[in-house]
Amino acid sequence: GEERELPSVLTRTNKKKVPVASILLSTVIGLIAFGPFKSWAALVNVITAATAIMYAFAPVALAALHKIDADRPRSYRVPLPAILLPTAFCSANLIIYWGGFDTTWKLACAIAAGLVLFALGAWRARTGAMRTFRSALWIAPWLCGQVLIGWLGRYGNGARNLLPEWLDIATVIGFALLIFYW
Repeated sequence: GEERELPSVLTRTNKKKVPVASILLSTVIGLIAFGPFKSWAALVNVITAATAIMYAFAPVALAALHKIDADRPRSYRVPLPAILLPTAFCSANLIIYWGGFDTTWKLACAIAAGLVLFALGAWRARTGAMRTFRSALWIAPWLCGQVLIGWLGRYGNGARNLLPEWLDIATVIGFALLIFYW
């Protein structure tokens, strides 16, 4: 393959060997990326919730693999999977809930937009990805439920504080278990 060089404007340095154009471009990109967030804490909150959403898929996927391919030899087996996998999923759901309603609904909208773009791209490229759609049906009610519980709960801007302390935690755990076993 042919190696491509960055445009000379970005690699050019001043008299003190500082790539000024690169620094300015990085600053502009950083400001654009930081733009939707009112503070550093808001950005960290979104990243934490997005990470929890990502981690929530792991115990569900592992439970599905245990169900459909239980006898395959593996180098590592999760001890007590009947306890640890639902516990891990509930933990991720609690982290999402504690991140606050305002974060959860925004992430759910971003995921929905990404899913639409993915579906359009997969359809256009004829990848056959839509054949596996049935396996992912649980994701929409899960995210919608997370948004609804967050809206009824106590955390984040826009939350209605209708679920009393501890009942909100029990609701998140109960809902997470319902989704997990579905």
